[in-house]
Amino acid sequence: MNTTEQPRLYSADLTGCTALSTLSSDAIRAAFIGALERAGATIVERVSHDFPDAGLTCTLILAESHATLHTWPETGTINLDIFCCSTRLDSHAAINELARAFGAAGVTIQTVLRTDGRRATQPA
Repeated sequence: MNTTEQPRLYSADLTGCTALSTLSSDAIRAAFIGALERAGATIVERVSHDFPDAGLTCTLILAESHATLHTWPETGTINLDIFCCSTRLDSHAAINELARAFGAAGVTIQTVLRTDGRRATQPA
């Protein structure tokens, strides 16, 4: 079974996140980690930073590549990027779960196809 696909970057903006301002940084991190794991990600490293009175940024290094979440509680906005080249990880499922968890009124997703470094042709 082939578990790889052309690498894709999913860049999502979640807006009108009514629950965001009521959650602790720990709860937001737990939701992010849980959504990625349930979507099939294998987390190998995590790092996050809380900005005093301004939100947080959390980056997960995945066996499948990486994911980053940045929150703006003052505007109810979350920016989320998931980069993956594995069919094991359902990025849309993770994004949709996070949108529900944070009460997002709007979700936009941009998909960017990336060069596959394993298959890239070398210059002659």
